[in-house]
Amino acid sequence: MSSLISIQKATVRQFDKVVFENLDFEWERGQHWAILGQSGVELTAFLDTILGKTMVTSGIIQRAFAKEYQEQKSEAGEVNSFRDLIATVSQQYSFKNKSNIQNFYYQQRFNSMESDEALTVKDYLKNIEVKVPGPWSLSKVIRFMNLEHLKDKSLIKLSNGETRRLSFASALIKNPKILLMDQPLTGLDKGTRDDFGSMVSDIIASGIHVLMSTHHDEIPSSISHVGFLSDKNISIVSNFENLNSSHQNWLSENQIDTGTINSLLVKEEDQNFQKIVELRNVSIQYGNKQILEGVDWTILPNEKWALKGQNGAGKSTLLSLILAENPQAYSNEIYLFDKKRGSGESIWDIKKQIGFVAPELSRFFPSNQTCLKVILSGLFDTMGLFKKVSPEQEKSAIDWLVLFGLENVAHILFNRVPLENQRFILLARALIKRPKLLVMDEASQGMDDLQRVRFRETIDIVSKIFPLAMVYVSHYEEDIPKCVDKILRLSNGKVVF
Repeated sequence: MSSLISIQKATVRQFDKVVFENLDFEWERGQHWAILGQSGVELTAFLDTILGKTMVTSGIIQRAFAKEYQEQKSEAGEVNSFRDLIATVSQQYSFKNKSNIQNFYYQQRFNSMESDEALTVKDYLKNIEVKVPGPWSLSKVIRFMNLEHLKDKSLIKLSNGETRRLSFASALIKNPKILLMDQPLTGLDKGTRDDFGSMVSDIIASGIHVLMSTHHDEIPSSISHVGFLSDKNISIVSNFENLNSSHQNWLSENQIDTGTINSLLVKEEDQNFQKIVELRNVSIQYGNKQILEGVDWTILPNEKWALKGQNGAGKSTLLSLILAENPQAYSNEIYLFDKKRGSGESIWDIKKQIGFVAPELSRFFPSNQTCLKVILSGLFDTMGLFKKVSPEQEKSAIDWLVLFGLENVAHILFNRVPLENQRFILLARALIKRPKLLVMDEASQGMDDLQRVRFRETIDIVSKIFPLAMVYVSHYEEDIPKCVDKILRLSNGKVVF
């Protein structure tokens, strides 16, 4: 049979909402797909539909690629699923510690004592259940994803990009027939992104069929077919010139309510700082591994910095010092908001001056937290809301949701809303307390093109209206706001010029 997956006249629901209507999609052997679209929600929902994680209320989905495998397993009396032959590279990671707890807290990655609770990269890969034999062995995936130097590293010590590479290795070691990738390039440095095309070619050459959601300018040459999601359906893209024209139209429709931002960021009389951050010859080491070496960095009020470097360069550790989350700060000469670390300052006095946005924060909120509560938790620097708030504070949080067009998710659980919506909610959480320093670590990761532009332009408007310093980390030059005019670049833990 030439068909892998056939979707015919399907109505698809997810979270009680119709995401696709009258959906037709044919995936045949030898085809490798890139799926584009205006909505990141639709892109993820399409992959979830192939995975069987949505509800098909009419029409049919046939998964012929798994028929022979399932018949053999059923005859042998073995429990089986078509999912045994599918691997995914998702935007969400579900790595667990040795106690089988997934959401071990964020600061743990910087505490060497507690990192012992997490598996190493090699042990994590060894523990993955492989149900079908194939060419992707443990040693091959480690070598292929450039994890050799990380194989003995604790999972919680991995940078965002290193974690992304591990998710690829975790998928390949299963030797799937189908590999689904949801915006796979997010979080990867430029060098890894440049190599991505050849990486996909090698995966395809090993006999795996590939389908990925991505942006129009990140389609590998080995992709044979392109689909475009819009209006709850999919169409085949044959003319990229028309696609690029459509892409420009989305961006021109983007509007941001400057007046609302201005009212939400009313300046208050408070103390002025001489220096926001000052690091003097800072070095950080875990065991025999030097993470940072001799770093000097001063951030003055209102300065806007880009922090750059390849995956594993030391950016996450440097941010942990600025965010007052790394215990090795006390053995270095570090000043935050004019106070030396270890001089009796309160960590809460430091944190109330800082707004922080990073995709990984989404994993650490309790499951009972609504989007409104997550925003309000920014007022108290807690991972969730555990205090009663005033009517004025609640109104401010709702106004932030209205600004981003998300007022309808105020009372929906945070972990139930799409990832791109979570990014705007985390931005609102950071800004609601009007911080003196805004730290953004791959903050727009996983967004579609329109949302990335809106996110970036929101930051530019905020910088014009409200006096704050900024540290912005992104591997994508086009995501860095225009207000950012200074650069600190790291390479192997050292500042380079």
